[in-house]
Amino acid sequence: MVRQILKFGLVGGLATGVHMVIGFLLIHAGWPVLIANGAAFIMAFLVSFAGHLGFTFADQQADFPKALWKFAAVAVAGFGCNQAILSCIVLWSDVADTTALFIATTCSAIVTFVLSRSWAFRAAHKHECIFPQKGKLARSAHG
Repeated sequence: MVRQILKFGLVGGLATGVHMVIGFLLIHAGWPVLIANGAAFIMAFLVSFAGHLGFTFADQQADFPKALWKFAAVAVAGFGCNQAILSCIVLWSDVADTTALFIATTCSAIVTFVLSRSWAFRAAHKHECIFPQKGKLARSAHG
């Protein structure tokens, strides 16, 4: 798991870098901070999904279409967390917009890692069944 955390950090760092650079450029170009953050998020999502599917969680052999929609849900949850934190900082403090963006994006990375590892890129095991069979949870197709 330590190796996976390092890989996640590498890909996440790259995606965060993309997010930050695009966000900073758009903010300095006069875009409202929350809109700039949304545009930066979309670009970072593409970098993040490709990196996590092909590198960070490649050994989990996740199904591409399922991983895409699950990671999209994870990313939207992370983005919601990011926007909420960013909004609070911008509304209730004197912190610079770019500093607020950095703080919010860093905090949401934790949520994204946990959900990515435990759900979005987790491969379904053929022997697992999540539906109850005859009043119990079946863990094996042969049980």
